[in-house]
Amino acid sequence: HLYFDMAFSNTLLLLSAVLRTAFSAHFEGAIIQWRPIAVQSSGITVEISHRATWRRSNYFCDDTTIDSSLLLSGEGSLVCREGCSGTVESMSFYCTDYGTTDNWSTGGRSYNYTFASGVTRFEASFTGNAWASLTQGGGSWEARVKGDLSIRPDTNSINSSPVTGMLPIVRVQHGC
Repeated sequence: HLYFDMAFSNTLLLLSAVLRTAFSAHFEGAIIQWRPIAVQSSGITVEISHRATWRRSNYFCDDTTIDSSLLLSGEGSLVCREGCSGTVESMSFYCTDYGTTDNWSTGGRSYNYTFASGVTRFEASFTGNAWASLTQGGGSWEARVKGDLSIRPDTNSINSSPVTGMLPIVRVQHGC
């Protein structure tokens, strides 16, 4: 059940993060993924990757920004909620794509975090109040990642999050 719950939770986060309308505030969605990379006596180190999309007018990106690998400030931090404490890392990012017509910039970054020995579950989130205008909802938001660091009986390896290669936003026509 635990693996299904985590995958379902990440899928809901992904679905809630991808729907938006043409006019929006500056945050447009995020995807947070993780995978274990090392097990030591002191704990388990995971690589956490995030991708976020913002209004381009707030976080400017163009070909020069991408080519120079300029680290953009992003906004806020990924903060521990369970199984850890404090700030995991800032939400700064390297821009990888942008759209001039729809006014968006997107990018991501990866970083390592070590969870203490004995921690099998964790939660971290990134919150704010400038979510894109949605057909329903919008305004305040939270992008949350939940992880289970247990050994999976089917693979005999430590669990990791589902992986997606899609952008954190998808334009969906509504009321056509």
